[in-house]
Amino acid sequence: MRQSTFPSIPEQARSSGIGAGEERGRRLSKFRDRALVLAGHGSMFAPESALPIYRHAASLRRSATFAAVYECFWKEEPSYRTALYGVAEECIYLVPDFLSHGYFTREVLPREFGLLGPLTRRGSCEIRYCEPPGCHPRMAEAIVEQALRALREAACRDVALLLVGHGTDRNENSAETAREQAERIRASGRFAECSVAFLEQEPRVSRWRELVSMRDLAVVPFFLSEGKHSYTDIPRLMGLSRYPQEREFCNPQATEGGRRVYYAGAAGMASIVDQVILAQALAFDEAHGLV
Repeated sequence: MRQSTFPSIPEQARSSGIGAGEERGRRLSKFRDRALVLAGHGSMFAPESALPIYRHAASLRRSATFAAVYECFWKEEPSYRTALYGVAEECIYLVPDFLSHGYFTREVLPREFGLLGPLTRRGSCEIRYCEPPGCHPRMAEAIVEQALRALREAACRDVALLLVGHGTDRNENSAETAREQAERIRASGRFAECSVAFLEQEPRVSRWRELVSMRDLAVVPFFLSEGKHSYTDIPRLMGLSRYPQEREFCNPQATEGGRRVYYAGAAGMASIVDQVILAQALAFDEAHGLV
């Protein structure tokens, strides 16, 4: 097996977590008079969809890295159009809290916020439009974190990881981002195998037995939040007998043919995602030569 190319979650948190190390502290100090705005989708019918955005914001707020942290949504209040009215800081990092680029990050957010490109100046205010956290290389760590939580004491070197995304024929970005993260995990050697499946495009998650050869596998839904897809659709299509919201649910689940499935929480609910968001803010400045 190949040597892991990135350290375990605890090691990574110690070596490059928020506020760890003199150099990292220097890089983060510039944010102290700046604002972070997290833009999520939200839902009028599924309140849990906004939960990860509030969690990410709360964690970053506690870290006191930014002068202020704000949340806004497309389908909930506060809305995109009113989100900046209460922001006093003149430098704003706008992070679309999504796992990939798509219609909302490419069209809706730029339109609603009146963005002119990655960097928009409006009077004395400057808006820096960052990449979604799901596109950052460190999102692979969030996926691994969720898998390890489901596995608990099981040795992951004998386990396959199956990353399950939504996928759509209308937008290749969603599937491509999932594939890229799976490749990072595959290269790390943390698991015996790492495969990708989708709900609405090939390879379908219903074919998971063909995609994974190991007896044991950890399944991580590549979604920002928990919801119908992670709670119901994926388990149903995999033929699991118990669903995550059921009282009797536990890991692992035995399936036909003696396979054992460790079903994990959605990737976006991992505790490390707040650090991935922060990494995207840092990456924006580095990419555009800003301080």
